[in-house]
Amino acid sequence: MKTLRVSPSDTVLIYGLGIAALALSYTALADLAARAGLGDWQSAVWPLVVDGLIIAATRVVVTLVDGDARRYGWVLLWSAVVVSIAGNAAHLLLPPGPVHPAVATAVAVVPPVAALAVTHLAIVRARARAHVETGGESMPENMPATVDDALMTHASAQLSVVSEEPAPPPADEADAPTDAGDALRHRARQLRTEGWSNYAIGEEIGKSEATVRRWLATAAS
Repeated sequence: MKTLRVSPSDTVLIYGLGIAALALSYTALADLAARAGLGDWQSAVWPLVVDGLIIAATRVVVTLVDGDARRYGWVLLWSAVVVSIAGNAAHLLLPPGPVHPAVATAVAVVPPVAALAVTHLAIVRARARAHVETGGESMPENMPATVDDALMTHASAQLSVVSEEPAPPPADEADAPTDAGDALRHRARQLRTEGWSNYAIGEEIGKSEATVRRWLATAAS
């Protein structure tokens, strides 16, 4: 994971403006929380919840390159910014004294929602960092990638390897003719295996039906 480096002058500028902005926002939000009915220490902590969520989300956005965790950080960042801006605007626009119950309700629900959001943010950031540090591997190398692969591996382990026996040589190669007479006898046996009658065989090879019958009988014996 790459580390961002900021120059010293930029660091002073960023921290200076950030502290000034947070101080002004803190004052307005603390006053709004007090007018919403929160106690002294609760009013003092409430602005830290709102602006603290902005800082936490910004850290995720700038430290992660891409992915769901970074997008979630952007969502929380802008949500917290909207709440902070709305609180500062309400502090200025609302009349002095206690605020409307709807505003007081919104102030009251911010802390639990922020607690849930920042906890989830920490979890997704930790997962994203672990994913990067392990090179994107989410499971051990010796585990099948999918259920189908596991089933195929199990099935292949149950199969027995059967050696294939060589096929016997064709009948015509095992019974190859050696002269013209043998060639005719061989041809007669071939035609007989193909279903030809003795008369048809005799006409094909130029021999009588009796000769064909005798040759076939001799071959059968």
